[in-house]
Amino acid sequence: MTRSLDGRRTCLFAEELGGRDIVSFNIYRLSGHLTLKPCEMSSSKVIDFLLGFRPDRRMQEGL
Repeated sequence: MTRSLDGRRTCLFAEELGGRDIVSFNIYRLSGHLTLKPCEMSSSKVIDFLLGFRPDRRMQEGL
C-alpha cells in the first residue's frame, strides 16, 4: 500500500497468501468523497476484498 504525499490517493496491490490471486486498486479522496478505481479487474472483486479485509498487527502499527 502506498499513499500520495498530499494524502488524496491510496494505491493497494495485494497477493493471495499461498495462492495466485491478486487485487489492485486506487482510492481517490476528492471534494469530500471517495472514488474507487480497480486496476484491470472487476469492481465487485475489489469490493469483496475490502469488505473482508482485516489488517494484521504489523499493518496496524505501520511496519
